Amino acid sequence: MKRDLSGRLALDTSALIELTFLTPAGFKLKEALKDGLVEAYTTELSIAELRYILCRRLGLTESNGKANKLLASRYISVEDTHPLINDASRYKCERAISLADCFCLALARKSFCRALFAKKEKDLVREMQRKPFDVEILFLEDYK
Repeated sequence: MKRDLSGRLALDTSALIELTFLTPAGFKLKEALKDGLVEAYTTELSIAELRYILCRRLGLTESNGKANKLLASRYISVEDTHPLINDASRYKCERAISLADCFCLALARKSFCRALFAKKEKDLVREMQRKPFDVEILFLEDYK
């Protein structure tokens, strides 16, 4: 297990949620961002997904405040989904994973970085075991 997060990372919504709620793993990511060890990217789709998940848990006002604060920090670069559509569609066609996960992987591929997910969800792990992905995948839970 790696002890430090570093490098260029494409953040999945699950990693953004951990960061927003400052779970132990999310706090580790926050510190890596603040220390300049991580250069983070995410997609517009992940931001939309983050907003609706936060809204369901916290209500509209508080969720908007948390999402806006995260975006205002400028620690994460939000990338347009349009250039990722072909790669995301290919992943979705070939793999039994969520569309949002496909966009995260497409962003990692396009940006020459690693994809960061919060936890080892069974659909993603199953697909990794079936056939390796063409990008490196990390899990935030491994960095607690």
